Amino acid sequence: SFAEYITQVAGAITAMTKDGYPHPTAFEIETAVAFLFFKNENCDLVLLEVGMGGATDATNLIRKPLVSVLTSISMDHMGFLGNTLGEIAEHKAGIIKSGCTVVSASQQPEAAVSVRKKAEQEGCELICVEPEKIKIEKRGLEGQIFSYKEHAQVEIALAGEYQFLNGALALEVLDELKRKGYEISEEALKAGMKKTVWLGRFSVISTDPLFIVDGAHNRDAARVFRDSVERDLPGKRLIFIMGVLADKEYEEVVRQTVSLAAEVITVMTPDNPRALPAEELANTVKKYNSHVQAAESLAAAVDLAYEKAEKEDAIVAFGSLSYLGEMTRLVRKKTGREG
Repeated sequence: SFAEYITQVAGAITAMTKDGYPHPTAFEIETAVAFLFFKNENCDLVLLEVGMGGATDATNLIRKPLVSVLTSISMDHMGFLGNTLGEIAEHKAGIIKSGCTVVSASQQPEAAVSVRKKAEQEGCELICVEPEKIKIEKRGLEGQIFSYKEHAQVEIALAGEYQFLNGALALEVLDELKRKGYEISEEALKAGMKKTVWLGRFSVISTDPLFIVDGAHNRDAARVFRDSVERDLPGKRLIFIMGVLADKEYEEVVRQTVSLAAEVITVMTPDNPRALPAEELANTVKKYNSHVQAAESLAAAVDLAYEKAEKEDAIVAFGSLSYLGEMTRLVRKKTGREG
C-alpha cells in the first residue's frame, strides 16, 4: 500500500516541479501519503498529530476538525516557533478552527493565554484538564491506575508520572466525542487505555538489569523525566546513555538530569544531520557530572552500559526520540529478545 501511495505522490511531485513549484519536503510527502491512505480507508475518525508547531505545519489542512487537542506546551523548536512560551503556544493554537471544540492540557499561564485567545477568536468551546480531579490509585513501571472525574480505576500500561495528565487529557477528548454523538462504552474506553503502548515514554525494554528508554529532549520533558526517575527508581544506581540533537536546549536537559546518574555515556544519534557529536555532549555533561565518557556508536554504548551495570542497577537511555528505536533493537539483540 505504501509503495502504491508513494507512486501516486511521486507523479504529483513531478508535475509540480515541472510547473515551477518547489519540491515538497520529506514530511510533506509523508503527510500526503497518509491523507491518501485515510481517504481510501474511509476512516470514521483520524487522530492526526502535528509534525511541529501547528499553524504552518503540513498537517494543518483540515478545515473542520471535530476536536483540536493541545498537550502540555513547553519551550521547544524555538528556531521555528518563537522565543517565548506565548509565541510557541500561538503557533500550536493554529490547529484551532471555527466550530471545533478545543481540549487542552493544563498549561503554564503564558501558554494558556494564547490558547484561550485563539479559541475565543474562532468561537470555540475550550475544555481544560483539571489536574486536581486526578486521583492516582497505583504508580509503577509495570502499569499504573488512576481515576478522573466519573472514570474510575482506569489502567494504563505506560509508565512515568506525566502519563496521568496525558490520560486525563485523552479521557476529556473521549468524553467530548461522546457528547458529539459517538458511541464509546466505558468498557471500550478502558480497554483502549490499557492497550496503549508508546515506545520511548519511560518504557522498560529489558530487565536484569532494568533498561529504560525515554524521549526527554526539552526542559519540560527533562523535568518530568527526573520526577519519574526519582519516583520509580528510588535507591537504584543509575547509568545514563544520552544522545541529543544540536538544535535542542540540550544543556538545560543535561543540567536537570545527569546529577542523578553514577555514570553517563554519551552518543551521537546516527543518520541525523542535526545530531550533536558525542564528545561535544560529553564536554557539556562534565560541567554537571564528571563520570562521563563518549561512545563511538550506539552498539558500543550498549556494551559499555552492560559492562558497568550490576544486576540491581538501572540503565536509562534518553534524549532524542530519533535513536531510541535503534537502541531498543540493539538491547533486544544483546539480550536475545529480538522480534
